[in-house]
Amino acid sequence: APTDSLETATPLEAFLEKNFKKLLLGFIAAAALVVVYGVSNHLTTSRNAEAAAAFASAKTAEDYDLVVSRHGGTPAAGNALLAKADLLWEENKKDSSVEALQQFLRDHSDHAFVAQARLGLGSKLDSLGKRAEAKTAFEQVISSHAGTDEAALAQLRLGDLLWAEGKEDEAKAMYESLPSRHAKASSELLDQGEARLNWISAKLPVKEVDGPPKPKPAAPTDSLETATPLEAFLE
Repeated sequence: APTDSLETATPLEAFLEKNFKKLLLGFIAAAALVVVYGVSNHLTTSRNAEAAAAFASAKTAEDYDLVVSRHGGTPAAGNALLAKADLLWEENKKDSSVEALQQFLRDHSDHAFVAQARLGLGSKLDSLGKRAEAKTAFEQVISSHAGTDEAALAQLRLGDLLWAEGKEDEAKAMYESLPSRHAKASSELLDQGEARLNWISAKLPVKEVDGPPKPKPAAPTDSLETATPLEAFLE
């Protein structure tokens, strides 16, 4: 006579039969997660594509503002702030340009161009005479992006600021530590640090000096000396 199914079933079959309901529910839950992820990923991709198209067609600062307001949180919104900062700087709206970069760094801390943006911010602040803020920006690049070309360049710029302030020893320390702190940086940047050390050793001036005074114009000569023969005869 046939025995009970559990008696003849393999251990795996017995486990499946006993836990069928739990396994089924687990499978359904996993399938639901896959569907949710797929839909979410599709929506994100679609949203990013729409934002990218809006950014590509933007030309003015107002256009870039629309990309930021309508597609906030997307990479394109971050790109729009960077493009807006460059445009405003070219239009000599320098304070507004700095504000756009600061907004980018606040709202897009995971963007691929954070290091470049912070480096650009430091350079713009330096150009505006805001050296303390520029130093902070360069220091943040060095600490947050160590080993990159951006960090090496930030350290060069920081050294330049110190040198311009007459802090020669601190500037030299910046240039001298460049190879050890940023060994993977491009050789061109490392060479710039060495060149600056040579300039300091040569005691080159940091600030522009006035050139020699222009020669005074010659005093006018007597009219007879410059007159033509006819003019002299008539006189």
